[in-house]
Amino acid sequence: MVIRIEPQKIAHAEGLYLALQDRRIYEFLDDKTPASIQAVRQRIERLLVGTPASSGEVWMNWTVFENEIVVGYTQATIRDDGTASLAYALSPSVWGQSVAHTACKLTLAEIETLTSVSEIIADTEVRNIRSQALLERLGFQRTHEDEQDVYYKRTSG
Repeated sequence: MVIRIEPQKIAHAEGLYLALQDRRIYEFLDDKTPASIQAVRQRIERLLVGTPASSGEVWMNWTVFENEIVVGYTQATIRDDGTASLAYALSPSVWGQSVAHTACKLTLAEIETLTSVSEIIADTEVRNIRSQALLERLGFQRTHEDEQDVYYKRTSG
């Protein structure tokens, strides 16, 4: 099993659409199941355009592959204050197989190579024990939680 990430591109739309159809993915996310390949294509097009220059943010998005099959995505929002936020969504077909761990490690390495961020943050719902364990395994430290979310940070370097 070879896990790799590639910068997201429109050609990944069909694979992402198929990978993101399982409703279990959205139990802890605000997103909904993509309605069509075209909807995924349009989302990727928006991401490729990027944020307005005045936003102080840069979006970085990767497609995750297991061998040659698209199984999800990782993403980072880079802020001009020297921080980044990490997010990810992977197909349940690869849950429990260290695919998310490998994909996120690759993503963190890309963030650290391509940017000068000093701190990476992430959050997940309180009920999402699997994601909390992943973040801790990646070296994130829990900073706090509220009624709905648990917040983490990882110092770069």
